[in-house]
Amino acid sequence: MKCFCLCFIFFSCVLNAQIKDRWIDKNEDENYTARHECSFVQAGDKFIMFGGRESAQKLDIYDFKTNTWTQAKNLAPKEFNHFQATFYKGFVWIIGAFKTNTFPREIPEENIWLYFPPTDTWIKGPEIPKNRRRGGAGLVVYNDTFYLIGGNTMGHNGGYVNWFDEYNPKTNTWTVLENASQARDHFSAAVINNKLYAVAGRQSGGEGGVFAPLVNVVDVYDFNTKTWSVLKENIPTPRAAPSIAVFNNELLVMGGEGTQKGPAYNIVEAYNPKTGKWTKKTNMHHPRHGTQAIRSGKGIYIAAGSPKRGGGRQLNMEVYNEDKPSGNKLTASHLTAPKKVKIAKGASTLFKIKNEGGNPGSFINSIKLIGKDNSAFKIESNLNFTLIDANSDFMLKVKHLSENKNNKAYLEITYNGNNKKIIKLLCK
Repeated sequence: MKCFCLCFIFFSCVLNAQIKDRWIDKNEDENYTARHECSFVQAGDKFIMFGGRESAQKLDIYDFKTNTWTQAKNLAPKEFNHFQATFYKGFVWIIGAFKTNTFPREIPEENIWLYFPPTDTWIKGPEIPKNRRRGGAGLVVYNDTFYLIGGNTMGHNGGYVNWFDEYNPKTNTWTVLENASQARDHFSAAVINNKLYAVAGRQSGGEGGVFAPLVNVVDVYDFNTKTWSVLKENIPTPRAAPSIAVFNNELLVMGGEGTQKGPAYNIVEAYNPKTGKWTKKTNMHHPRHGTQAIRSGKGIYIAAGSPKRGGGRQLNMEVYNEDKPSGNKLTASHLTAPKKVKIAKGASTLFKIKNEGGNPGSFINSIKLIGKDNSAFKIESNLNFTLIDANSDFMLKVKHLSENKNNKAYLEITYNGNNKKIIKLLCK
């Protein structure tokens, strides 16, 4: 009897392991755009697909609670393609994308852009330094800071780079960091246990042409030591434009395209940082490249992408492990401030602004002085293009410059795209 029980437990464990290493085709309402070279990202309790080669400016929004797709009313400002959109503090961030779809010389976007799902609003962020603009790059968030790795400055025409940059959204500062060992584009990046992994990709438009050479070396950046290294074991199947996700403390690399004509890959390989080994996982049902994967709840969700090397498009959402996504509804925050602030002649005054009422942060587009006497005041706090956390506050400092005691002006704060907060300034 004891032997029977042990055998039953053993086979149950094996069965459960097999069930977890599986892909499930979603029986979804496929009322969305089939596309590739796009982004697919979770924002609160919704999945958002946009960009790519096909209808790039349309945003398709998936409600996983009702299993339905709808379209956002507002189009994206550019034809974003070849990018790793990243959700952070209530916004979808686009950093390191191409803005045009003219193959083979796509043009990198000059600015950081944010999409704010609660109000369906696009926000133009700060300029990316002119000599650091590229598309096809990997983008991650670590400790409230964005890290941009690799990419291509010339679309598919040979401008692949090994650049590494840091962008802090709370201070609006861009910092150039040490280069990685490999130049690569058409890839994504991920973070596991304080380390960034830049995996797969290729060097598009060089001596190997558009689709080669592929990059098999995995670059690893240690945030603790601030140093680069490479994995001892290269990725088993080099490929471009696979989807990346962190699942069960492993790095899963899904799909991609090779150098030969034909179907895209459906293979899934996983790297385990503890063992330092790659293992094979169950293949996806649908070969694909040029899309993103979403880690949500107990599964990995993937949709769209090209089913063949080069151009192509499909829908076909599938999920790895278990179809139990999770996420909370996003409710926009708002700024509260005093209606008027009195400033002594020739003096400076600090006053508090609160960001409250919702769960996302607020992005400050601009803070400026308006009104007849605006030149009599000076803003001493530079908070343009900065992110303010939800349920937090910040201080503004304004100085009076004139000899006139009767000056009056207004401080105009524009945030989250088109919201405004007006504060009256008086010299007392």
